[in-house]
Amino acid sequence: MTRFLAAAALAASLVLAAPAWAQTDPVAQGRAAGQVGEQTDGYLGFVPGAQISADLRGRVDQINIQRRALYTRRATERSVSVNEMAAAVACEVFESRIAIGERYRGEDGQWRQRTPSQPVVKPSFCP
Repeated sequence: MTRFLAAAALAASLVLAAPAWAQTDPVAQGRAAGQVGEQTDGYLGFVPGAQISADLRGRVDQINIQRRALYTRRATERSVSVNEMAAAVACEVFESRIAIGERYRGEDGQWRQRTPSQPVVKPSFCP
């Protein structure tokens, strides 16, 4: 658990927020349209039944590859597993970076949508 807390502290410092040009970014548009969302494993996923273009699929895959590289590098620096690092980042994302209207995949595998009256359900492993 101490290793997870150390990873969580580091996750808070990681910047995974979208840049200002995100409004024209296909991934940001996919998130807003409910096609793409965050998952408890620290990676983006595709909402079942959504029509995903090849361009969007490729961009999401590229983001996930970049995230994996970042998690691997940070995990090595902190002597934690890559999965622990990814989970710590997921906690941070679920805490503060899922906008109203966006979808996310919970620990139970169910996709949900954040609404003003329905806050994000954080994974049980989050502090």
